[in-house]
Amino acid sequence: MKPYYTSPDGAIVVYCGDMRELSRELRADVIATDAPFAIADKPLGARRGRGHMVAPTAYHVPSEWDRDLDPAWCRAACEMAPVVAWFGSWKRRGDIESAMPHPIRCEIVWAKDTHVGPPCPAAMRDERIWIFSRDTFAGQHFETTVWEEPIIPTWERRYHKNQKPERLMGRLLRWAAPPEAQIGDPFMGSGTTLVAAKALGRRAWGIDLNEEHCRVAVARLRAAPGPETAGLPLFQGVRHA
Repeated sequence: MKPYYTSPDGAIVVYCGDMRELSRELRADVIATDAPFAIADKPLGARRGRGHMVAPTAYHVPSEWDRDLDPAWCRAACEMAPVVAWFGSWKRRGDIESAMPHPIRCEIVWAKDTHVGPPCPAAMRDERIWIFSRDTFAGQHFETTVWEEPIIPTWERRYHKNQKPERLMGRLLRWAAPPEAQIGDPFMGSGTTLVAAKALGRRAWGIDLNEEHCRVAVARLRAAPGPETAGLPLFQGVRHA
């Protein structure tokens, strides 16, 4: 298993391949990943809304890779780590929970600062983060089950269609993983989890099946600041006494 990229200090490693195969060799203390939602995400087309026309958008391209949920992804993630933080849609919680060998311990609602789709029947402005843990789970500091964090503005450059904000991923890593933990992201996409880990001075590895995504992640990591200069406005939280 040869890494696609290893940072100069050895703290961050990128692998290009299938996470189901790499799960036989890779291990972590905490998995934090934004896996395919399995909701057949479709592009928005021109249609008549409530008294006005909603124009199509060229950016919201089809997500054919997001059509199905492979239960083997869940099994592999739980083989890799005793704690798994998994992003998803409320529509698939039952399917994902039943596929996970680890019990569910917590559900975080990510409340975005704007809605990200049409009414169905209400316009969604949330995603879920489920914590699955082999043993009991306790975060590193006090948290609530609703995280009000802004999305990446539409006018900013995105490296990936479903890219998560660095602030959000940093908040998740601070809460779910102790400072000495090894973090893994088996669906790393453009590498936001790894960029947030680097900003926090954490050890992490990431996997993606798409080599172009790996290339982008490596470029981001090379350009990303470390903990001394990051200046990332991450949620600090309050540690337990």
